[in-house]
Formats: sequence, structure tokens, C-alpha cells
Amino acid sequence: MQLVFFSFSVAGVVAGHYYFWLFLVNFFHVPAGPGRLIIGLAILILAASIILSTYLVSRRDSVFRCWYYRLSGFWMGLFINFFLGAAVISIVMLLGRALDFFLPEIAYQLFFLIAPLLLSLWGLFNALSPRVREYTVAIKNLPPAWEDKIIVMISDIHLGPVYREKSFDRLMFKVQALKPEAVFIPGDLFDGMAADFSWLDEPFCVLNFPKGIYYTFGNHDLYFGRKLVEEILHSGPIKILDGEMVNVDGLQILGVGYFMGRGFDLKSAIAKIPGYDPSQPSILMYHVPAKTKQAKAAGINLQLSGHTHNGQLWPLNIPNRIFWRGKSYGFFKDGDYNLIVSSGAGSWGPAMRTIGRAEIVKITLVRK
Repeated sequence: MQLVFFSFSVAGVVAGHYYFWLFLVNFFHVPAGPGRLIIGLAILILAASIILSTYLVSRRDSVFRCWYYRLSGFWMGLFINFFLGAAVISIVMLLGRALDFFLPEIAYQLFFLIAPLLLSLWGLFNALSPRVREYTVAIKNLPPAWEDKIIVMISDIHLGPVYREKSFDRLMFKVQALKPEAVFIPGDLFDGMAADFSWLDEPFCVLNFPKGIYYTFGNHDLYFGRKLVEEILHSGPIKILDGEMVNVDGLQILGVGYFMGRGFDLKSAIAKIPGYDPSQPSILMYHVPAKTKQAKAAGINLQLSGHTHNGQLWPLNIPNRIFWRGKSYGFFKDGDYNLIVSSGAGSWGPAMRTIGRAEIVKITLVRK
């Protein structure tokens, strides 16, 4: 399956860059000869860099490989935005013909060169400067020890070639400034690429979260390796919950790891967790915003999910919303059941978010 996915990805990258070359030489009227050849070679190198940098950084961690991956990732995002720019130009030109108005060709060319770059830089800012998103959640029979207390969710951090020690330190100090009772990480703490994480315990150990830090596996964590994740986190303060539960001052905190097979029954998985009582207040960490009816039927009061990135690059948020049946981002209520889906604190692929800014989710718990 991975080989098939890789083959389709390579074919898509090559085909996309070929059509990009065709558009460039025709849109800017580049004559046949050395000019077209130079542009073609440059585009070929950029296309190859997307594939090569991903392969290299997945094999071994180094400063050069990480920067190569980051730069090729930025190009990938810029490349997508160039296609959006071309689409906008095509639509405006068609409307111009229909409505009998015309803009100078230089206006279209300047738009094509400038607008995608500005959009990409804005997306880079959105990816690297997470905002705080706030919600208030009413939980039935919430214990007094948790009433009016703040918890924080940070999903999809994607530690790896792009998000490293310094960016993670900045993220965690922003979290600490919110003074949460507890922190929840519902998956994709890791990106899945090879990297040195010997530093990871330190940011958690120097900060103070009175009721703990809780984590469950996301799909990228499993790509990285379950045993490797457990080895990295075993000596630190993070509590891994994988089909497990802890009761903290009367609140049940559950974690169900990402499951890649079909026919997964979340309700049964929750019911099998030792000690779980559906009549008592609960928070579930489950990486994907799926099986929500099953979570509600199991008696869950608050489900914390991520995975979707809210599309990350516009207009991917549109099919993303359709695929997740309207629950790709935000806060949803259904009786005593609540669902919060975060856009994530990091990004996957290009460090770029032209939709769905990186975020830290601040949740105030109140008694219902």
C-alpha cells in the first residue's frame, strides 16, 4: 500500500510540474530555445527535491537534510498556490471575455508572480505562530476539583524535521502561560520522520501542570513506531493512554489510539477499558473526529480530536469538511456529548497554513 501511495505521489508531482512548465512558458511567451530549457531544468530540480528531500530526511536526521526538507516543503506549498493563482487568472479572463472587459497582460503576470508568494508567506506565519482558541464546555456532574478549571489540548504537533526543540519550547511556554490544570495531546505528537528527541522530556519537566499530561497515538505516531514513541516518552511526565483510563479527582480520562483497519467499533473499545463507568464524567482522546455517535452512546462527555488540520491549504478544507461530515474543525454539542476538533499546533508536509491557523485549544470546564 505504501509503495502504491508513493508511486501515485511521484506521478502526481511529475505531472503537476510538467503542466506548470507548460503554463509558464506559454503565459510569459517564452520562445523555444535555451529559455524554455533553463525553466524546464529548474522545475525538474524543484520537483525532484520534493521527492528526494522526503526520502533523505526519513532515513537519517541531519541539519542539512532538515533544511532541504523545509525548503522543498515551502516550494510544494508555493507550487500549490501558483496553481490557485493560475486558476484565478483563468476565471477572470473568462469573465472578461463574457462581460467585455480586459486587463493589461502585465497585470495578470504580476498577479501570478506576487499573489502566490504573499499567500505562501502568510501561510508560513500561520503555521509557525499558533493562536489560542477558547471554548467553554459544560460537563454533566463535573467534580468540584475540575469545576471552572482550564485544560489545554495541543494536537498534531508533528515533531520532526520542521518542528524541533526551539519551536516546541515556545509552544509549551505558551501553554504554561494559560495555567492549565492538565494538558491533552490526542495524537500526532511526532511527524513520523527520523530525528533526535533526546531533549523532549525537558520542556515537560520544567513546566507545571497539576493534574498531568495525557497522550494517545495518532497515525503519524504509529508511522514513527509505537515502541519508539514509548521509549522516548517512558521517563518523562507524559501519561500514555492507549485503550486505558485514569481517574483524576473524579474525572475519567480515556485514550484510544488511532486504528487503521476497517470496522473499528469505538463504543466497544471504550466499554472494554478497565474501570470505565459511563454514568461518570469523562474526557476521551481519540485522534480522528470519527465514530462520534459511538462515543456518545458509550457515555463520553467530551471527545478531543485533531488529524484534519482544518484542510491546512486552501481549498483543501472544502473536501475535508465533506469527508468528515461537517466535523472537520470546531466545537460540536449533542446533548451531554461534546466534540472539539482542533486544526493542530503544527503542520504536515509544507510548514504552511493558508487555511486553519495553528492553534492551542484552551478549554474551561464548567458543571452542567
